[in-house]
Amino acid sequence: MNKIKSTLLLSTLSLAQPTASFAKDDKEMFGFWGSVTLRGDFKTLSPNLDKFKWQIMNQSRTRDDSSKGSRFSENLLFSQIGYQMNEHASFWVGYVHDWLRTNPQSNGGFQENRPYADFVWQQNIIGDLNLNTRTRMEDRIRSDGDDGYRARQLVQLRHPLPFLNGLSAYLGDEVMFYMNKNDFGKQGLTENRVFSGLSYQGTPEIGLDLGYMGQQVFTESRKNILTHNLQANISYHF
Repeated sequence: MNKIKSTLLLSTLSLAQPTASFAKDDKEMFGFWGSVTLRGDFKTLSPNLDKFKWQIMNQSRTRDDSSKGSRFSENLLFSQIGYQMNEHASFWVGYVHDWLRTNPQSNGGFQENRPYADFVWQQNIIGDLNLNTRTRMEDRIRSDGDDGYRARQLVQLRHPLPFLNGLSAYLGDEVMFYMNKNDFGKQGLTENRVFSGLSYQGTPEIGLDLGYMGQQVFTESRKNILTHNLQANISYHF
């Protein structure tokens, strides 16, 4: 069984790269996504609220699509409240405020309000190999344009590594679809994100994540965008 788990983990990690082919005139760039995450529950207010959870995350993003090199392109502030329905399933509602600077040649940009709802499922499927799925529906409300109604489906595998307690490897994929015509992106399949990395839970409160994400954006012009992103996150559980 251990050999099967190891083979499965190594095989899936080898797939952690964008799978779609790119034409020569498609745009490719590098970026960095850094975030801080705070999470907890409400049982300090009342023991009856122990199934209600909360989470706040701030994430900053950069791109190197400027002639001057890497630039700040986006900052997102997430806040959400969830309910743990049972051992595996939880439901969340949340809100994002996003500051975007899309044009590297200008200091201008726009802001976005984004309410969303998540259904999350987690369970071990083979030994300690954990499956995590998230289905999200969100409304991207652009300050200077039309709303974009987007569906997102994430699947992630995680497995502890034997040589260090608290260390695990993860691999995942997320696809996104716009349900309507809008000013954010093309209707239909608009983005695919493939990611992998390592997580380290140093203490029950503090965790660290470091990984790679290939972000593929499909445009109406078919001159698609591929961003190779280094991801880093520090989390604290109250």
